[in-house]
Amino acid sequence: MDFRNVIRKNNIRTRLVIISYIFIMLIIGLLADTATHPNNRMDFFANIVAFITFEQLPVATFIILGLTVIGLLYIHFRGHKMMLAGIDAKEITAENASTPEERQLYNILEELSLSATLGYVPHLYILDSDEPNAFAAGWSSRNALVGVTRGLLQTLNRQETQAVLAHEVGHIIHGDSKLTLYVGILANVILTVTNIFSHIFIRTSGRSRNSAANKAQIILLVMNFVLPWITQILYFYLSRTREYMADAAAVDLTTDNQAMISALKKISGQHEKHEYDHSTTGDAYRSAAYIFNKGDSLFSTHPSIENRIAALEGRKDF
Repeated sequence: MDFRNVIRKNNIRTRLVIISYIFIMLIIGLLADTATHPNNRMDFFANIVAFITFEQLPVATFIILGLTVIGLLYIHFRGHKMMLAGIDAKEITAENASTPEERQLYNILEELSLSATLGYVPHLYILDSDEPNAFAAGWSSRNALVGVTRGLLQTLNRQETQAVLAHEVGHIIHGDSKLTLYVGILANVILTVTNIFSHIFIRTSGRSRNSAANKAQIILLVMNFVLPWITQILYFYLSRTREYMADAAAVDLTTDNQAMISALKKISGQHEKHEYDHSTTGDAYRSAAYIFNKGDSLFSTHPSIENRIAALEGRKDF
């Protein structure tokens, strides 16, 4: 299987998801403009066109876009730090690696970073947790990091650990952390705006004499119930495609699909045997980034282990 072609196909799917979010956001903005300050001489569709062509100023749309930009800027500069919130983690460097296990782990990440031509080694953290798992965050030398649990190191051999780290480096190469954070902001802005306008319109229903405004209000009220499902389904679909891409990157970097398959089987097996506590601060935020999370459904952040292994073996298209 051509794993680079897999990555290309999934990048196309990612672009379609992002376009869908932006389209939904613009629709919400135009409906909000039509609902709040329509031209009384125009019908519903004429008002929409007038806002699109800037014949009328789309104030609500600009406000929504402004809120989105603020959220994206915050995530860009602060988002990666949320990944380490509320956990007991030790940063491992070339200088402070104190055990053979820590030195080996750092050397593996250093080798993979060189193979991936990153130009830097991501910050490496070992988490004091029995759960076998790992995650990555960031997208540059300033903020890229990889977190690995003690449980993972105790469960996997060197080749399997290398495959898992390659998977995490794949997330960094593809900018998955930035992408999912940005999409999360888009979804939250969409849902917050529709919810606010819906509550306003429920309290003021029937007061507007403009038919275009009334139609826009009704559509926004309906979307307030529908959009949480649509945005979540799109987000989870995006997350699952990025997991397949990271698996493909792991194979591309290590030239070994069997190590990744073996690692997934062992990690999954441990999760089947034990119930791990995810109640600590920050775990809800990290859950989608972990290498393992139970799937597979429309509302799963990860594909099932069976589907991932089938894809790695070339029996299933990513």
